[in-house]
Amino acid sequence: MKIKVTDIDGVDYYIDKPVQIIFIQTVGAACDALSVTFNSDTFTAEIVAVRAYDGTQTIFNGYCDNQRITEDSQSRQVYFYARSSACILLDSQAMPFTYNKPTANQLCFSFAETYGFKNGLPEIYSEDKYEVEKGVSCYGAINNFVSLLTGSEVYVTPDNELRLLRPSGGIKTINAYDVISATAVTNRSEPIYEISYKREASSGYILHTSSSMGKKIGIGRKQYVNLSALAQWQRDYTIAKRLRDSYSDYKILEIKVNGFVADGLYQRFDYTGAGEVYHDYVLAEKKYTFDSRGGFTRLILKKVFDVKEITYVD
Repeated sequence: MKIKVTDIDGVDYYIDKPVQIIFIQTVGAACDALSVTFNSDTFTAEIVAVRAYDGTQTIFNGYCDNQRITEDSQSRQVYFYARSSACILLDSQAMPFTYNKPTANQLCFSFAETYGFKNGLPEIYSEDKYEVEKGVSCYGAINNFVSLLTGSEVYVTPDNELRLLRPSGGIKTINAYDVISATAVTNRSEPIYEISYKREASSGYILHTSSSMGKKIGIGRKQYVNLSALAQWQRDYTIAKRLRDSYSDYKILEIKVNGFVADGLYQRFDYTGAGEVYHDYVLAEKKYTFDSRGGFTRLILKKVFDVKEITYVD
């Protein structure tokens, strides 16, 4: 991994021999994170922008949040922490406004293009009103709309383009990498069997959405939700999304491999272990660490389930 930083005067520096690199990408986090430590007797520049490359491919494009220079009798070390360019949209508040039948393209034009970002989202629209409340970030104004309608998150590429995070078309095998260790996790603490809800404050909890999968695996957890405070368009999607999301951590693979894993988030993988084959897991998080021991990547892969929702009325 090659690191380039740019200071407040526009001067570029390449970090030739880093002491440590930590690069983190996570589904559901708007920004990627990169922290770097390196030795230097002369570096004094104030870092503004940071780029990281895997060969010729840009894998990180962001801005420095924090920089420290530490001196002692043994060395002089420079450390910085940066977030990817999506931090501009995350840190900037959207102007409160109520949109009538908005589209994702309209929201991107209002909240992202003014900061130099491009819209790569598909045509997503609502037939109802959509309210952007005070205090919501520009990223949140777009992502909240898109994620409720599609069930998928918005991510920002290193080229500053907004895209929809979808599972890859093809499936790769993790076994193609040099796997150091693998841990299979089953988490039964979060899946929900049934959500009972009401659309109007004066009505009872007479609507129910349950999961056939939850019943099959012996989950009995139940919740009650009052939708009356939500906008009409949100009521149509909130329950199904909450039910599906509760199964997102049910089956997880935690895998450590040598080297850097270039595959992007939501790449689909199979893994063949000593006793079982794990089929069609998506990459939800990766953390690359380089230090004196070399470079390795920790991967979190999650099984995506069809929870088979059933909705009925008392």
